[in-house]
Amino acid sequence: MDERPLQPLEDLILESLNPRAIRERFGLPHPLSKFSANGAVKEGPYADAILASIHDSTLEAESARQRAAQWFLFESERAFFVACSEAGIDAQKLRSHLQSCRP
Repeated sequence: MDERPLQPLEDLILESLNPRAIRERFGLPHPLSKFSANGAVKEGPYADAILASIHDSTLEAESARQRAAQWFLFESERAFFVACSEAGIDAQKLRSHLQSCRP
């Protein structure tokens, strides 16, 4: 049996609020790894912004955040592609997948 001391509850709560920390702790792949351009998504602000936009695109219809996310993910001719490139993501593959999931 493992006799390591338990981690303080406050530390566990703080870790649970950080999706990247949870992935690293349990060895889970990045949610966008299926769309990586060369085998791995580069963790950082660009990948985080893309994930946040995907989440925001599911918010209440016609909210400002939902409209901004929809524009970024489906209409942007430069910002989306730059963010994907910086994050190591194949922008065309991700956009095609997101378009196929639209209602």
